[in-house]
Amino acid sequence: MGLVGRHELRALSARLSRWQKLALGLAVSFFVIYATAPYDGALRAFFRFQQSQATNFYQSQRPSDGWLYRRQRYPIDLDKEIGLIIKTGYGTKHRMPLALRALSNESFFPDTIVVQDFPVIPEQKRYNLTNGKEVDVIDILGWNLDRGALKGREHLERIYKYKNLREAVEAEEWVLSEGLGKAIGWELDAMKFLPALEYAWNTLPKKKWYIMVDDDTYVIKSTLSLLLGHLNFGRPHYLGNPVGDYKGRFPHGGSSVILSGATLRNLFEWSPEVVAQAHLESPYAIWGDKLLATSLMKIAVYLDETYRRFFNGEHPWMTRLWIDRLCLPIVGFHGLGDKQVMEQVGEIFKDQEGPVLWSSVPKIYGVPDYQTFMDVPIRPNMNYVGRLDEQSTTVEDVAKVEDCLDICDRHSTNCMAWVYDPNSKRCDFAPWSILGDLADGRFSGINGKLGKRLTDRCHARPGAALRRGR
Repeated sequence: MGLVGRHELRALSARLSRWQKLALGLAVSFFVIYATAPYDGALRAFFRFQQSQATNFYQSQRPSDGWLYRRQRYPIDLDKEIGLIIKTGYGTKHRMPLALRALSNESFFPDTIVVQDFPVIPEQKRYNLTNGKEVDVIDILGWNLDRGALKGREHLERIYKYKNLREAVEAEEWVLSEGLGKAIGWELDAMKFLPALEYAWNTLPKKKWYIMVDDDTYVIKSTLSLLLGHLNFGRPHYLGNPVGDYKGRFPHGGSSVILSGATLRNLFEWSPEVVAQAHLESPYAIWGDKLLATSLMKIAVYLDETYRRFFNGEHPWMTRLWIDRLCLPIVGFHGLGDKQVMEQVGEIFKDQEGPVLWSSVPKIYGVPDYQTFMDVPIRPNMNYVGRLDEQSTTVEDVAKVEDCLDICDRHSTNCMAWVYDPNSKRCDFAPWSILGDLADGRFSGINGKLGKRLTDRCHARPGAALRRGR
């Protein structure tokens, strides 16, 4: 540092009070500690979580959808530039033909890989999308084990369980295989995430985006096109529906997980030691989606919660239509394991024009619109709230249903739906609504005024913007 620089520092120091010097010293110390902390350390995780919470609160207070309909800077061809990975297990393998057919209904034909926890059986060799495009099927646990990625872990209980299942399938002992598949499926699923992505990176390299879903998940093509066309695939992106505490936020696997090609490059080409360690940890992991998240944290790739409002972890009738996302598109649905439900969803959404907004789901399923709830606010034998959680509110000792309706009116900015039980005299309300569930003896309704006011603010969806994403 030159003489002039030293004089300026002395002059600045002389002007600062003792407390200002102390504050400056603490700020500099904190910056140094934070900058040198591990990427996956508790300090970084804590402040990252607080930042996400602040951003989430701001977005909930000022929801915006206008940016979606501006010119896309990174338009993509979904069929050529996306790698789709579908996870399945022996106990749920019957879902795969239905899931592939449902996705194909939207003319969605990406390069697709099915990863599973048992050897490929003869009928699986016929997996195709409806346009004839072949689907690669791989026993991902066998692949990972046979190539030595789990060396030194072969003696562990979970590996033994996988081997027992593999031997039963290879011996065509179908009853035993079915029992084992159902009993240990969740354990084996935790070991699929990292090797599934690594296999996809090896066999489908240079894709702009990679999407991982479960065999009971349905993704909406138009939403993917609209959202991903605004994101730079050349930068590390990691998107999904966040769950977990600040120590390890991770996207719920069933809601779908989206990663840019840059993320997989950084992980599998530039950080092989992180990948190797994650494989060795997988036989102990409870959740594979969390293991993926904590592995990415080590290379400074974190779940981006900015786009959390696009993701949904429920089937249509239990989907929560939150106040702060009505104008945004919905990525898809989860929990469609029932044959009839998956077929129905595939048929319903194959002819939808443009992105499917959260607010358009009720209309698609023939549920009364917000105006009808303004005209007839109380509906008997119904529940429009659904499952309660920490963000719902319960009021006890409510004398009659009209009082519950009044309570919702008094909380008009955060009550989207309410339900009243006359037997317990309990009133529940929440900042979301569902399509409606039968509930004998209860009364329920939706805040039609709030819903209409929010949806009236949604931006128009210009056709040109939609065409660019196709």
